[in-house]
Amino acid sequence: MGKTLEQVFDGEELLKITKDLVAIDSSTTCPARERNVAEYLLELFKKEGIRAWVQEVKDGRGNVIAVLKGDGRGKSLMLNGHMDTVPVTGMEDPFRGKTEDGWLWGRGTADMKGGLAAMAYALILLKRMEVVLHGDLVFAGVIEEEAATSAGSRHIAAHGPITDYAIVGEPTDLYPVTAHKGIDYFEVRFQGKAAHSSQPDNGVNAVYGAAEYIRLVREELAAEYKKRRHPLTGAPTVNAGLIRGSAGANEKFLKGEADTFAGIVPDQCTVWLDIRWTPCETVEGILKELRELAERTKQKIPGLQVEVHYMDLPRPAMEIGENEELTEAVREQVARYDPERAVLTGVSYFADSGILKGIGGIPSMILGPGDIAVAHGMDERIEISQICGAARIYAGTALAVCGKQKEGIM
Repeated sequence: MGKTLEQVFDGEELLKITKDLVAIDSSTTCPARERNVAEYLLELFKKEGIRAWVQEVKDGRGNVIAVLKGDGRGKSLMLNGHMDTVPVTGMEDPFRGKTEDGWLWGRGTADMKGGLAAMAYALILLKRMEVVLHGDLVFAGVIEEEAATSAGSRHIAAHGPITDYAIVGEPTDLYPVTAHKGIDYFEVRFQGKAAHSSQPDNGVNAVYGAAEYIRLVREELAAEYKKRRHPLTGAPTVNAGLIRGSAGANEKFLKGEADTFAGIVPDQCTVWLDIRWTPCETVEGILKELRELAERTKQKIPGLQVEVHYMDLPRPAMEIGENEELTEAVREQVARYDPERAVLTGVSYFADSGILKGIGGIPSMILGPGDIAVAHGMDERIEISQICGAARIYAGTALAVCGKQKEGIM
């Protein structure tokens, strides 16, 4: 006879797991990176009799994969969370895990060791309840999300395990997020003609070309983007994040190797654009519009050559339908925790759910404890009650998606 969730749930135990994870430095500047967190999670799962292993990804580092195996008659669900954090610069006692007035303080509490602990604990709860799932429940603790490459989730998207659904545990204040923006980078190269700066009309100034292109981006493309509001994520945005241009002879000045620059019309310039796009957009469509602006810039400045290149590290936008089985299950479980939070929403930031959905083909959503507003900050913290709520929501969702829903699970 199986046990109920209330019989096996222990909030103090879950808090200890979270504090243990926070106490382990897994920041992007830590020499061990995520390895020590991975070892901790492996031991935690093995102690509970849950099959777990490290899926090597790069540099001797890997994802922690744990599975509660189903009987093959149901859908599978992945609980995905990153093990790394941003650096701790300027923080006081970042790994202490201080608790005060119902809050846990420290680096990674919100982003996202609170969510990671709750996901791991959801597997532990179902194991202790002796639940026989119909579909597999997979835990994936992934590497290198904060380093901006999302190497761990990219590896899963390419090599598995591929599940029917996935939840990414980024901090959403326990609101179900069914859509977020993608983020991609584009390189725009301008080639002009060098000439003596005393006779600039003999040359083609690549910096002027870049300035004209940026003007079109600001005044026309950005204005057009504002008209394309997605109901959950808002409008796409564009940002000229980096520019570099000069004549070849001026490179020494740019590098600090010369006291002054030569009087030459610059023949080369490059602009890098950061575009946050909605589920309504595509990379192909974005490229088409950027290249149309390039043609107009060339017409404005005769002799100028302009090329637009996509920087191939895709970070796709994500959206999942409100009638999907996962969406309905999550919303029901959130409503049991707090009816006011059972509202589908969207966010402007990117998460690994975009990779799981856009590259791996796994319908995904985001739901996790904590407030994104304090993530990466010097006062990062999380409500302890939300960590407990998240574990209950994950466990209840797994029962709904992978197995037979149990009465009184919450």
